[in-house]
Amino acid sequence: MFAQAIVLVVCLLQLSLAQYALQEDYSGANFLSGFSFFTEADPTEGYVDYVDGTSSGLFSQSGGTVRLSVDSENVATGRGRKSVRLTSKASYNHALIVID
Repeated sequence: MFAQAIVLVVCLLQLSLAQYALQEDYSGANFLSGFSFFTEADPTEGYVDYVDGTSSGLFSQSGGTVRLSVDSENVATGRGRKSVRLTSKASYNHALIVID
């Protein structure tokens, strides 16, 4: 039991000493520089119509705030409810992502 506790403490200590460095910052006006709008048919065949957020009004930026939304005012027709879907321009093998 004591040996397991020591191993746990050593593992937690190693985690607490891990060094993280900011690689990308998409805050404020930088937000869209790392993403593109996905406007194809839904690959999961859901009832949704992905649209370009800037031309549809479903995306906005104000100061440091970014708003992504879904069309909640019109009845869904055709492919489905209009919505915004983003695709990252970067890919990562390992990541710690913080979204606030």
